[in-house]
Amino acid sequence: MKRILTWIKPTWNGMHIWNYFWAVKPLFDLAKWNKVYIFIPDYHSLTTVHDSEIMKRNKLRMLKEYFALLPIDSEIVVFEQSKIKHINDITWILSSVTPYSLMLRAHSFKDSQNKNSDINMAIFNYPILMASDIITYDIDVVPVWKDQTQHLEFARDIAGNFNNTYNTDLFKLPDAHIEKELATIPGTDGQKMSKSYDNFIGIFDDEKTLKKKVMSIVTGSESLEEPKNPDICNVFALIKLFASEEKQDEIRAKYKAGNYGYGHAKLELLDLILDYFKEARTRFNTFENDMSYIEKCLEKWNKEANEIATKKYEQMMKIVWL
Repeated sequence: MKRILTWIKPTWNGMHIWNYFWAVKPLFDLAKWNKVYIFIPDYHSLTTVHDSEIMKRNKLRMLKEYFALLPIDSEIVVFEQSKIKHINDITWILSSVTPYSLMLRAHSFKDSQNKNSDINMAIFNYPILMASDIITYDIDVVPVWKDQTQHLEFARDIAGNFNNTYNTDLFKLPDAHIEKELATIPGTDGQKMSKSYDNFIGIFDDEKTLKKKVMSIVTGSESLEEPKNPDICNVFALIKLFASEEKQDEIRAKYKAGNYGYGHAKLELLDLILDYFKEARTRFNTFENDMSYIEKCLEKWNKEANEIATKKYEQMMKIVWL
């Protein structure tokens, strides 16, 4: 069984459909055959979030949503970066074997330069802390998208630098699991669903808000009576994410037969979304009033992650100070 690790940055204001199919559902599939760790990189959030109330609100919202989506009795381990006692100690030691030139190549640093924004040292050192987050737990595989491969490349470089400097094999060099490209999921305006476009459909929106967003999806202008092409319809593209093959065929036939309006399709989509996320939405509402289950899980899993990190730190110290 391989160890797999990924992360959820708590710069958060609600999960939408694209987030789920892009970053969450694939983890559930991987967890069927692997040990999956998800860490919450709250230290990383400090590069941009300097308001404690915003940080707290975003982190709590993120935790409620992810725990609502986790399968019952899930064995996926969720832990908090800021609760790992020695993660910054490990980062400091790794920084002593990390070339300055490597950090200058970091996308996070370059992006900040290009935007002429104020660059704090957390942004500059971000890749070293991320490397620590990955290699501390003897991770075998990190799921990444093509534009995220640098995280893993840096982790491998930094781990390799330490191993070579001290003639050790302490750190495992993890491999990348390149996620397949997901077909574009349209937002309400037909563009790729994104918060930056404000065209997203939130999974945990209240039912009134969810219905309003679904009913606002841009469609063709055909009359009710006219046949319609489901393959060029934004509504049908979303229906395919939630409907069985049989249900898709049924709705496709209605499109082509006519006397089936886009409003009818939107209402079917709304029902499909509500049904698909019914259990998760119920759990989310429970967590709004009672976080005890989440707190219990975090206490257990923070302890597990701490034990791994402490052992790695103690091994590092013996190697460094010999």
